[in-house]
Amino acid sequence: MYAAHTIAAVATPAGSGGIGIVRLSGPLTARIAGSVFARSHDNGAWISHHLYHGRVVGADGGVLDHALAVFMRAPHSYTGEDVLELHCHGSPAVLRRVLARVLSCGARLADRGEFTKRAFLNGRIDLAQAEAVADLVRAGTPAAADIALQQLSGALSQSLQQVRSRLIHVKALLEAQIDFSEEDISVNATDIAHSIGDCNSCINRLVDTYKYGRVMREGLRVAIIGKPNVGKSSLLNALLGQDRAIVTPLAGTTRDSIEESADFDGIPVVLSDTAGLRDPSHADPVERLGIERTVRTIQESDLLLAVLDGSRPLDAEDACVLTADAGHRAIIVLNKIDLPAGFAEPQLLELARGRRTVRVSATEQLGLAELRHAVVEEMIDGAELERTGPVLTNVRHLDALTKACESIALALQSIHDGRPPDIVAVDVQDALDHIGSITGAVTTEDVLDRIFSEFCIGK
Repeated sequence: MYAAHTIAAVATPAGSGGIGIVRLSGPLTARIAGSVFARSHDNGAWISHHLYHGRVVGADGGVLDHALAVFMRAPHSYTGEDVLELHCHGSPAVLRRVLARVLSCGARLADRGEFTKRAFLNGRIDLAQAEAVADLVRAGTPAAADIALQQLSGALSQSLQQVRSRLIHVKALLEAQIDFSEEDISVNATDIAHSIGDCNSCINRLVDTYKYGRVMREGLRVAIIGKPNVGKSSLLNALLGQDRAIVTPLAGTTRDSIEESADFDGIPVVLSDTAGLRDPSHADPVERLGIERTVRTIQESDLLLAVLDGSRPLDAEDACVLTADAGHRAIIVLNKIDLPAGFAEPQLLELARGRRTVRVSATEQLGLAELRHAVVEEMIDGAELERTGPVLTNVRHLDALTKACESIALALQSIHDGRPPDIVAVDVQDALDHIGSITGAVTTEDVLDRIFSEFCIGK
């Protein structure tokens, strides 16, 4: 458990905005509310979940801000404790002043994720739901937000609970056989194996969703590469729908990588426009630095868009680009298809070496939808883009379920080999522990600290 401090933090993003929220949670919340907030019309008892207009006041009675306040009584609040939210004007200076006033009344500054951690410790949500809160805050597309909301609503937790319940039943049968062995009580090994096998199938179905889920949660890193002046920056601007990169007829305009986020068919994508690739011996010192950064970007990317100028003959520099993407997933993007073709199709097929080719015109906005879809298909490998069931998005969850599958496999092998029920029960318990670590039924303080340290302060 945690020390019963009252914590406070600014719960809205940094910077100016229409509204900024200072949030408190803990045993001193009601007392602090009465000290710092003067309600305009009602001076009676605070009504839970009721929005009040009034003034945030300093220790000397001076007005710090005109604001709205809502008090949420335990246990019917986000954290399960008394919670106060002060909805102030969104000036950073105002919010700092209001937070300082709250802290002077006995609250302490909240740690990262401490509000959500208290919600978990007080049984308001389980650990998988707590992690979904962070995913929802970071969601870059509507589809990613939908998956996070699904997990926050408990879809993953419910699926795991069904598996755990079945494994608990299996373990109970095994323990009955162990405890009453002298009374000739036995359990049908085939039935036990069937139940364990069904659990394994359910877990594997979840594991199979991870590739899709990871992409939805973390997004794809896609680098646009090519020789100088093939239209990489124009392609970036076209895919973004805005002029983010400088475009000129001069080769080598882009000297550094530019990164921007985009939405490709619901998949969050980070696009990198890179400096043109060519033999460094033909480049000046500044351009060589840009080429080095391009090489690093290639190594860090999930997928490459190798851009060729379809209006000019292919040359050694194009071959250099198509060699640079060796060992990486890549799509060849034939740009400038609005202009007469500069080379024959067989030459392109030879250089493509079986990789997908998409034809576009960045300046005329042709083929962009096909390119976005090709990027998604290349990374998802044909997986469904619409899912109604739970989706695994977290590498911690994947690791736990992978280990649970390994324990189940050992249990099934023990049953097959006719080993004693206590041997089988050990592996079944290991599987239960691994699954329980996802929802927090089995966890350690180190794991909790690591998870919640990734949250923002105020959530």
